[in-house]
Parts: sequence; structure tokens; C-alpha cells
Amino acid sequence: MKRAAIFARDGYRCVYCGVVYETEDLSVDHVQPQMRGGDGSWGNVVTACRGCNTAKGGEPLALYLAQTPEARRNFFQYARYVWPRQLKAVAEELARRGVVERPADFVEGVRKLRSSEAIADLLIEHTQNSPVPE
Repeated sequence: MKRAAIFARDGYRCVYCGVVYETEDLSVDHVQPQMRGGDGSWGNVVTACRGCNTAKGGEPLALYLAQTPEARRNFFQYARYVWPRQLKAVAEELARRGVVERPADFVEGVRKLRSSEAIADLLIEHTQNSPVPE
């Protein structure tokens, strides 16, 4: 899959910080890293700015999202093409870490919503009702 197609699909927006960038400032990030069995398929890759991709580094996505509430909110808002099974796995890991409750309901709620405001409201609700991970 070509990087340019992924960037265009995601509107040249980093799914972690939510900022739109020029192509040269973007990179492709694997939701499930290739070294952990992930592939380069359309539903396993997202657009990330170089800064966010560097900050995430080799950490599992759920750990990075657990530690970075803004990235968590943006990921579930902007990573619209990630495979549902990947979204569910990330949400389940966030639940294990005490960041979200009822991960299946959370993922289904995000997938059914159409507006970014509604998704942001759902994330705010989950953030306010969930303990902060240590």
C-alpha cells in the first residue's frame, strides 16, 4: 500500500494529535506492529506525524493511548479505517488498564457515531467516568 494513499485517505491528519500536515511531515504507523504479527493492510495502518510516531516509539498502541488522553481521543475520532477487530483489541487493552469501561460498547458507540462532536462527547464521558491509570 502506498504511503500517499494512506495519507490521502486520512486527510493528511495525524490520528494522534489531530493536526493536518504536509506529506513530508507524515509517516505511516501500524496499529498492530509488524514485529507483533501486524501487516501493512489498509485496516492496520494510520497516518501519524513524525513527532507523534517518535513519541509513541515501539510502545504498544494501547499503552501509548492510555498515557496520552489527547491521542486516545483523537485516535478513536480520526482512525476511521482501522479494522474493527483492531479497535476492539485496543479498547479491551485500555479496559484492562482501567482507562475505559465496557470496551465492546465503547467501540460500537464510536463506530456508530457520525459526527466528530458526538465521538468527542463519548470520549469525554468515558474519561470522566474512568480512573486515571498509574
